[in-house]
Amino acid sequence: MKPVHETSLLAISWPVMLTLAVGISGPLIDSWFLSRISDTAAAGVGATIPVFMLGQTILNSLGQAGAGIAGQFLGARRRRMAEATFTLLLALVVGGGILLGAAMALTAPWLVAGLGLKGEIAGHSTAFLRIIGIGFGCRALQSVQSNILAARGLTRWNLWGSVGIVGGNTLLNCVLVTGWFGLPCYGVAGVAWATVSTWTLVAGATWLAMRRRLGFRPTWAGLVVGWRQVLSHLLRIGLPSMGEPISYMLFQLALATQVVRMGNLSLTARVYASNLANLPVIFSYGLGFGAQILVSHLVGAKEYGLADKRLRLALSWGCGLAFAVALGSALLGRYSIGVFTKDHAVIALGASLLWVDFFLQPAKAANIAITFSLRAAGDSRFPAFVGTGLMWSAGLGACLGLAWGAGYGVIGIWAGMAVDEWIRAGVNWRRWQSGAWQTKGVAAAN
Repeated sequence: MKPVHETSLLAISWPVMLTLAVGISGPLIDSWFLSRISDTAAAGVGATIPVFMLGQTILNSLGQAGAGIAGQFLGARRRRMAEATFTLLLALVVGGGILLGAAMALTAPWLVAGLGLKGEIAGHSTAFLRIIGIGFGCRALQSVQSNILAARGLTRWNLWGSVGIVGGNTLLNCVLVTGWFGLPCYGVAGVAWATVSTWTLVAGATWLAMRRRLGFRPTWAGLVVGWRQVLSHLLRIGLPSMGEPISYMLFQLALATQVVRMGNLSLTARVYASNLANLPVIFSYGLGFGAQILVSHLVGAKEYGLADKRLRLALSWGCGLAFAVALGSALLGRYSIGVFTKDHAVIALGASLLWVDFFLQPAKAANIAITFSLRAAGDSRFPAFVGTGLMWSAGLGACLGLAWGAGYGVIGIWAGMAVDEWIRAGVNWRRWQSGAWQTKGVAAAN
């Protein structure tokens, strides 16, 4: 089997894109089932998604940082250190997932109140978060498995895992929400239990496959090696790597509280439009993640020129495809949102949001690819500190100014997000062009 860094960007990325496409269909399917209950149920659960995504982002950022370090060790042909990195990563991510899930379940009423949700919407939100928190450890296991497989170049495995999650989730939603086999409708709780049950089943099946097909058997000795020799690299690269995506999710939470203040119409339209706005991200994330895998291996092999070419290729394809898909989503916005609701006001506002998203998506694609590649090279502090600073200054200022100052409401929030993405994309690109990332990897540190 040839080294991962000799694989083409497309060969690495297409399974990731399909994986994400399948994964994104899960929230869309959940939203459809929730909309069958009521628009209130869909809005309540949708409003809590940033809370759930914050926890998932913390774990996935750590997992991606660890996978980048392992990829550099594999590129440098230091397989023992790569295996020790995987073992350490497994312990940290799963342990963190259990703790975050417990916190989510126990503090659900306070989290919901902090978002400004009240009444029936708050009840739906609290029920959903409590159940999701219970199974969050299994989600953490599934997340770290995905990162371990990606670092090995086995992105097709993750595709089948996502197919299992969506298929199982859809089937269980039919049973628990639509009343198959004569069962009652369990409402929001049924949607949440379907999600948690599927996470558990897929994580268990993937674990067995990794043990039998890959011989992946974490040991205490590997954990000790990882703790002593890899932890310092993980802290140096991983903690800053977590900074920017965590800050982004907190940024989204802050904006969600502003949308709640604008009323149920704005909240519901934003939830439905956000689901559709994820479609262009399929290509942005898939190509960005593929570039991350290749850059980590190429930096480990000290092939810096080829790493630069891989990122530029990911940028050209990612931005172009995001532009085209976002345009299609905007043109079909009224019809697409009409699948979820018949409320004409919600449909009109949601369609307007998708037109603003059309201007946002190319910059978002650039940010994903460049930031992922900077982290993979070990240069994680720049997007963490500079990106976060810009987000909470220029980005937040644009959102609040356009929403409340100019009076554009939720459309202003979305337009401010576009301003934030374009500013950070330009600054991150200048950082990559400077070449500073070539001195930040684990190979350069040794």
